Amino acid sequence: MMQWQFGPEQIEAWADLSGDRNPIHFDLEAARRMDAADVVVHGMLALLPIKHQMGRAADGRDDDWLQFKALLKAPVLRNCPVALSTRPRSASTAFTLRSENSDSEHVLGHVSQVPPPTWASKSPGFALDREYVEAWLTQFREGLGKGLDDWVALDALIFSHFIRNHLGVIFERLSGQFAQRQVPERIEDITNHLVVQTSHQITFCTQLRSLGSLQSDIRCEIDNILLIETPGKAVGTLDLGVVVSGSHVMTITLGLMIKTVLTPTGAKQ
Repeated sequence: MMQWQFGPEQIEAWADLSGDRNPIHFDLEAARRMDAADVVVHGMLALLPIKHQMGRAADGRDDDWLQFKALLKAPVLRNCPVALSTRPRSASTAFTLRSENSDSEHVLGHVSQVPPPTWASKSPGFALDREYVEAWLTQFREGLGKGLDDWVALDALIFSHFIRNHLGVIFERLSGQFAQRQVPERIEDITNHLVVQTSHQITFCTQLRSLGSLQSDIRCEIDNILLIETPGKAVGTLDLGVVVSGSHVMTITLGLMIKTVLTPTGAKQ
């Protein structure tokens, strides 16, 4: 059983890397508006050591594909110790992240070997600047990502770039109840609504466990955006297809929830 806890320094470090400065990660009142007892740890921050451990636990050759799937069931809170337990199953290894102070389950999931997927997208996508990639990976590997496998680094890099620059594609698909003053590109540009990650799935080639250097041509294509709206809330998924040096090496499927945020008086924030 492996144990971790995430304090303000780690939260700030991930916010700096990802650009995710959602108030729930820094402001107690904002966290309480989503029924959390304290400031919430970024879901992606809590997943970093889990992904590394579960990727190492899975068998496979360098040309195999693995799928890591995680449901973010309840938020991890700052300075609260959590423990990871694993359980082998017939075709996968399951894992659970629990609070050490209670029986609360924070993350449920599994990792399994899967057939090589097919990725075909008509999305124009975006290329990541090589200098940006080099600087980001250096900061990651010297801090939160020290000792983590390269597939974890690539997943974190792509997620961070999406959150920092491309959130607008979600709001372009939503109706007027989610209208923004301007199409948001960054999470801090979003007004009146809270964006929360609900799940994270990564399908990746095991060659990415150790590439040595990822400073090659990296592209990402955003596709398969599926959203369901109800009054004040939208839930859904989208895919981020990752291409390195012309080869598809990873698909990231994000589960997201967008909800209207009300002030204590009942008005939109």
